[in-house]
Amino acid sequence: MNELGLTPYADRRTRFLGLREFDSHTLKLYSVVYGTGVFDVERFEAGLERAGEELPPADPANGRPGAGFAILHQGATGDYLVLCWWDRENELPTRVFLRYDGEWRPAEAGESFCVWDLEIMWFERRTYVETVLAEKDASTASYLATHMSA
Repeated sequence: MNELGLTPYADRRTRFLGLREFDSHTLKLYSVVYGTGVFDVERFEAGLERAGEELPPADPANGRPGAGFAILHQGATGDYLVLCWWDRENELPTRVFLRYDGEWRPAEAGESFCVWDLEIMWFERRTYVETVLAEKDASTASYLATHMSA
């Protein structure tokens, strides 16, 4: 513990897992793992199904290109799934789901994503600006082809 009583920051293993189709959306999937544990994608399958229900239909003509990302965070106290998709040209609706020894549920007030998730979100923001919102050669395909490496 530090002088504030907080656990000092330590990097967590982050990996790009590939692309996943959800009806009219394509999401980049990332894993984040606390400690030395092995990432178990099966722990997140039900959460991904639940999260996919939150995605509105893609509508590129109205600023919803059908692209985004999900973070599968195998945390110290439970599993977290952070779902993000691009909408209204430059907005990032975000939904968080949690599982503590049971079913996946939406985050409650006061529950959110964390500093490790923000690293991925920052990368995705830069990539979206450089590809989809680019002045020339704007491309959702370029956005989806670009991912963060650990």
